[in-house]
Amino acid sequence: MVDEDVPCEDILSQISAAKSALNKTGQVVLEGHITHCIKTAVENGDADAIENFTKVVERFANMQ
Repeated sequence: MVDEDVPCEDILSQISAAKSALNKTGQVVLEGHITHCIKTAVENGDADAIENFTKVVERFANMQ
């Protein structure tokens, strides 16, 4: 787009749309992880999985 001399406003709009789509995808993946993996880990008393999950949530939250 830059090489094609597209207006900056249009480029920024596309960047915003891409970020929004990635954020939504991350939310869907996170929900699935909670529903399946974390639920199973809690039921089995897997403390490592829960600790790792906390780190993942922190990283995901910082990306936004």
